[in-house]
Amino acid sequence: MTQTFPCPACGAPNEPEAGSIRMTCAYCGANLTIPTPLRTKPKATAANLPPEQKAIPVPEIDAADVIRKAQPIAIGAWNLYARWTWIRWLFPTCLTIFILGCVALGLIPLIWSFVR
Repeated sequence: MTQTFPCPACGAPNEPEAGSIRMTCAYCGANLTIPTPLRTKPKATAANLPPEQKAIPVPEIDAADVIRKAQPIAIGAWNLYARWTWIRWLFPTCLTIFILGCVALGLIPLIWSFVR
């Protein structure tokens, strides 16, 4: 049950505001001083609450989460390595075939002229 105190100007009952010493009358707007026994502490608000403490990381517990987050990076690195090894083999092979093909095609007319 909340306690009220009368307004000295109009006599209307007023409920004291939490955490304040002075207030205005809800009925006539007069400035009121809240009596000392009726003053209360302010209600807890987000600004008054202590900051939350961050949890201390535990490597044994957090390891699975770290590995899960690193998995896409590891997969991408593996795929890049696989492509690099494939291109490392493919490029010299194709270049060699091209050069040998040009040499062979260049020699075909020469060989053909000797056969005739």
